[in-house]
Amino acid sequence: MICDSQQRVVDFLSSPASHGGSAVRRIDTHLSHVFLTEDRAYKIKRAIRYDFADFSTVMLRKAACEKEVEINRRTAPEIYRRAVPLYDDDGAVGWSGVGPPVDWAVEMARFDTQQQFDILVANEKLEIGAVKELADVIAGFHQSAAIVNDFKSGGGVPTVVEQISTTLHDHQISVTRERDVARWTTLAFDSCERLAPSLEARRRHGWVRHCHGDLHLANICIYQGKATPFDAIEFNDDLANIDVLYDLAFTLMDLVHHNCGEMANILLNRYLSITRDYAGVQLLPLFLSMRAAVRAMVLSLPTQPDKNKRIAERYLDIALEFLIGEHTPRLVAVGGYSATGKSTLAGSLAMLLNGRLGAVLLRSDVVRKRLLNQEPEAPLAEEGYGQAHSAAVYRRLMKDARRVLRAGQPVVLDATFLDAASRTAAEETAANASVPFDGVWLTAPREVLMKRIKARSSGASDATARILEKQLARGVDPGAWHVVQADGSALDTLQRAAKALDLEG
Repeated sequence: MICDSQQRVVDFLSSPASHGGSAVRRIDTHLSHVFLTEDRAYKIKRAIRYDFADFSTVMLRKAACEKEVEINRRTAPEIYRRAVPLYDDDGAVGWSGVGPPVDWAVEMARFDTQQQFDILVANEKLEIGAVKELADVIAGFHQSAAIVNDFKSGGGVPTVVEQISTTLHDHQISVTRERDVARWTTLAFDSCERLAPSLEARRRHGWVRHCHGDLHLANICIYQGKATPFDAIEFNDDLANIDVLYDLAFTLMDLVHHNCGEMANILLNRYLSITRDYAGVQLLPLFLSMRAAVRAMVLSLPTQPDKNKRIAERYLDIALEFLIGEHTPRLVAVGGYSATGKSTLAGSLAMLLNGRLGAVLLRSDVVRKRLLNQEPEAPLAEEGYGQAHSAAVYRRLMKDARRVLRAGQPVVLDATFLDAASRTAAEETAANASVPFDGVWLTAPREVLMKRIKARSSGASDATARILEKQLARGVDPGAWHVVQADGSALDTLQRAAKALDLEG
């Protein structure tokens, strides 16, 4: 349904003649009309007024278009061009005319929708490199986003939970899943009460910022070869002034929904290696659940087609699973010589320790480079592996592990642990946190390790054949750690390690 006052504008933007003869495709949402041409996209705000958005006058729509460009240029400056006026041109609508504009549009560069993350996931084409780049983009964006000092903005997490619950109860989903909606409400409010001190502390310490607000996979694309979030919330600051981890949680949850838990784990751990927001992970089960419940809420609107309402029920299931699932703190350390497959095993164990999203994974190779303000893939000079810097790396690993364990989440450490002191430090970290500890020591014949290390082409590790020879020459007695043969496939190693740790492999 198009507002009568906007029909002429819609007709003008729908016409190829208005775009140099280019074909036009129109997409209607509950807030906007979008017009796609060959190389441009134009979006006008619907002349509507809701509780959360008011576009009922031309001046309000002008302000909204200008703000949308401003807000989205933080993450997608190449896509968001400008706010453009539309005029009355002698009784018709045009790009120019006499008098004040009759409406406003956001002008954007067109991008290939097949490069949206939701489409890439559906087509099994989302690559790990794009996920890592997205983590870098989101972390950088969050670190530069404006801190929100008005802690009442948005009413706080309990208010959001109440809004979600009320809306779910009002929708059709509550008819078929009334008991589950009620259970989610109870669990979510219980979590809010338990986590209230942490939520307030995070606001005081600047973790509540002007974020994107709507970071699901359909609002992220690859544009000009770069992972690019777009379509941030601009119409209601309360929906965007949120905890940075609540912002990230939307992307993580959506990956989990699409059965891409390992990619979600890569995204989370890459993000955390930059921000070091390890204490905040205690909030993730609640935040992930809230994001899933939001999707269930939106997809169960009365105007949604029946197929979307079925998807809404799946999101409700996930929302419950995040709150019901057990997140037992535990520390597992994976050590061994270079090329034994530590990082591959550590990543797999992280998923076994915390099914849907995976455990927090702390890698010495990544920490080593972050301490020197280097990207994980950047090669380090030999001095980066000196004794003093290596000691700093292990201190940082243990410090971050303590934060995660205090937050009630499991941790996997990935390092060589060649020195007895480093293995002792890991064991003491678990003991001081009163959580179970397991050390896994990977081993394989020299010829196998040499073949692997010579075949390496990229990654965070800078180990060479010369470094490996030095490691082998010193020899290591892992003591009480589980010794696992790693001379076969990655799956063989995982099954052996899982058996040693009493995990299902």
